[in-house]
Amino acid sequence: MGERYDVIVDFAGVPVGGRVRIRNRLGAGRTRDVMAFRVVRRATDDSRIPGVLSADLPAWQRSDAVRVREFAFRAGRTHGRHGWLIGGLPFDPARSDVVTALGDVEVWRLIADVHHPVHLHLAGFRVLSRGGRPPLPHDAGFKDTVSLRPGESVEIITRFDGYRGRYLFHCHNAEHEDMGMMANLEII
Repeated sequence: MGERYDVIVDFAGVPVGGRVRIRNRLGAGRTRDVMAFRVVRRATDDSRIPGVLSADLPAWQRSDAVRVREFAFRAGRTHGRHGWLIGGLPFDPARSDVVTALGDVEVWRLIADVHHPVHLHLAGFRVLSRGGRPPLPHDAGFKDTVSLRPGESVEIITRFDGYRGRYLFHCHNAEHEDMGMMANLEII
């Protein structure tokens, strides 16, 4: 949820009048059917998928990091009720949970109790490891959301550049977000 992917759909084998559907295998009802394409004519397409999709990814290394932080995304109690916490704390819009300097490179270790797609506002990152092992193929590239599976840890590396100010990082599950699984990141 919330991750961005470039998808190429090849319609060459679909007859005119045919339909190609993209479905969410984990969804049900309205969340199952994502998109449908109807082939209405034959067309020539001489485009090719490049061998390398992006050659300008940041080359940050773990040794570039000025600090390493750890954030646990877990269920807990907030204001006397069930909620979702980051680092044991519910969201407080007045609190800066992370303060970092413009230009700093950091490594963050993210830990999940259940599935949490973690999203950073205004800061792209690369996945360094997943469960202490190399990243998976879908972890490649420049990301702003990473899917944490139940009981999993993921390390990401980012550089906070471009803008000073206060931004959010949070779980992209709407129910978790609504129940306090957000934190403020301040770039000074």
